[in-house]
Amino acid sequence: MYGDIDAGDIELLNAVSNLGPGFRKEFNDYIQYLLTKQYKRELMVAIFHNQLLRSLLQSTLQLVEREDFQISQIEKRARQMQELYFGIFEKIHIKYSELVQGLDSCEAVRDFGKFSFDNINRACSCGNRLLIRMEINEFYEGYYKYAHKKEARKIFAV
Repeated sequence: MYGDIDAGDIELLNAVSNLGPGFRKEFNDYIQYLLTKQYKRELMVAIFHNQLLRSLLQSTLQLVEREDFQISQIEKRARQMQELYFGIFEKIHIKYSELVQGLDSCEAVRDFGKFSFDNINRACSCGNRLLIRMEINEFYEGYYKYAHKKEARKIFAV
């Protein structure tokens, strides 16, 4: 990490070292605010614009539209999507939780995934094809609703 320090970083460190204690605290608070904002934006983009996750979801949706779909196939796809979704979530959360004290875990994104996958898994365990189809459709609609939110579409710079 220290090999990545450039002239701009040194200039910033020199400027911060000239701040008084009160202003340093304000500067630190502002950095925490910016990192939290970037965390949420990066999380939304990484999950809701992930091509593999999107493709798995669309192919699962196509599977359940057929009358003779196999529930075991849907369970397998749901497991793959869940692992990918929460793998991305954890990777980004860990990256920022090391930088931001008391980082909120973006409950809306986490809970959306948790509830959606719980509902799909419960429908699969019941074996009710209509309920499975409804839960997959609901996840699909929610996923695309989040993908089109303003925060998820913004391109962020680090």
